[in-house]
Amino acid sequence: MTQRPPDAASPKRKPSERKEEQIQRQIVDLLEAYGWLVIRTNKFCGHAIASQGAIEPGMPDLQARKLIYRDALYNDWRILWIEVKRPGGKVSLKQATWHQLAQKRGETVIVAESVDAVAAAIGVKL
Repeated sequence: MTQRPPDAASPKRKPSERKEEQIQRQIVDLLEAYGWLVIRTNKFCGHAIASQGAIEPGMPDLQARKLIYRDALYNDWRILWIEVKRPGGKVSLKQATWHQLAQKRGETVIVAESVDAVAAAIGVKL
C-alpha cells in the first residue's frame, strides 16, 4: 500500500473544477442577495437519493425560487434552473435532453458561464 506524503492528504481538483465552483458561489450569493431560495442539486449524491427521484440525470446544478405573489389561496413562484459551466464548458447530451424537456414544461433553464448571465436572467444590472 502506498502512502501519501502528509501535505497531499486529499487529491487536488482540476483548475476547471475550481473555476466552476467559484462561478457557482458567485451565482448563489447574487441570488440570495435578491431574495431567491437556492437549492444546490449538484450537492445531492448517492444512489439512494437518485433512486427516490430527488435528482435526475442531466438535472442542472442549481434551482432558484422566488415568491412573486401570495394571497390567502395562491402562491406564485418564479423558478429558474441554472447549469453552471466554466467558460468554454460544454453541456452533456443528458443535460441538453433534461433542459429541453424542462423547457417543454414551460420551465426556464439557463447555462451560465458567469454571474452576469444569471443577473441578466433575473433582471439585475451588475
